[in-house]
Amino acid sequence: MISTRASSAKPADRDPTVVLAADEAFAMALATTLRSVLDNLAPERRLRIFVLDAGLQAETRQRVLRSLPSGRFDLEWLAVDASALAGLPIPGHVNLVGYYRILIPRVLPADVRRVIYLDSDLIIRADLGRLWDTDLAGQLCLAAQDCSAPYMDSSQVLPNYAACAPYLGSSQPVPNFRELGLSPAAPYFNSGVLSIDLDGWRAHDMPRRMLACLEDHKQHVLFWDQYALNVALAGHWGPLDLRWNQGLHFFLYPSWQASPFDRQTFDQARLDPYIVHYTTRYKPWGAYCPHPFRHEFFTYLDRTAWAGWRPPRLKVIWELVKSQERALRRGRKWLGKQARQWFARA
Repeated sequence: MISTRASSAKPADRDPTVVLAADEAFAMALATTLRSVLDNLAPERRLRIFVLDAGLQAETRQRVLRSLPSGRFDLEWLAVDASALAGLPIPGHVNLVGYYRILIPRVLPADVRRVIYLDSDLIIRADLGRLWDTDLAGQLCLAAQDCSAPYMDSSQVLPNYAACAPYLGSSQPVPNFRELGLSPAAPYFNSGVLSIDLDGWRAHDMPRRMLACLEDHKQHVLFWDQYALNVALAGHWGPLDLRWNQGLHFFLYPSWQASPFDRQTFDQARLDPYIVHYTTRYKPWGAYCPHPFRHEFFTYLDRTAWAGWRPPRLKVIWELVKSQERALRRGRKWLGKQARQWFARA
């Protein structure tokens, strides 16, 4: 079972620096995420923000700025030369912007020595200064273990794997971990929230290593950038309390006994997260989102220049029908796999 704790040590630089990435499709979510950060940031702190700009229009950038309380932040838009990302696999519900975090050491100014990376599909419910003050303890980054794919091979690590298996996003998120020399018990992290030693990433030229990893093992890549991050940073990242990155899978496990977590970790992350991460394709601004904390997204959205926006009702109904069809297909696929395994053993 997983249980993680992190130590804290206040650094000299009091004000957090964050970096996010967004295109036009994620502009509203970007503004909502940033609003939630600032609304919960201690009043004596100020936020330095970098946005990796994937084609935001000038009027959209202004709308984002109007969404944030004046006097609490400095924001810089950074254009990204994405040519290095050409040809990377982008199946599923992501696009090339999901890989932008790999390029952070190349894009951010040289005076930025560390940073918190945040996905743009988050709600921050606690003072981000607490995460900023958490000591990296010599690691290249801090991250939360992925609640849907906690180990390189969960089938060999979890004593209750049979109970967890139907709900895991993946049992082997790095399918070729053995040939890469990684232990099956090595933990696997989610890349939506990262506290990064930017000096360390530059010294080790992490962008080059990660891009080479994605190119060399293209046929094995699952979960996009997370494949390269977990391979390149193996043994050089430290764990965050899972409350700093609560994914949807905490609500897919029917109980803590059928999850990879001990009871305290499960209950804390599920009931009182510091950051809500709307993982999977079901985003709160989409027509259908099963996340129990969906309403909090709209609480912060209504404090932005997108106040009052809601998905069209007819689209909500249509997406609900489609989501049920997808669930049935997944259920049939899992039952078929279980039946084949049973007959193979018989």
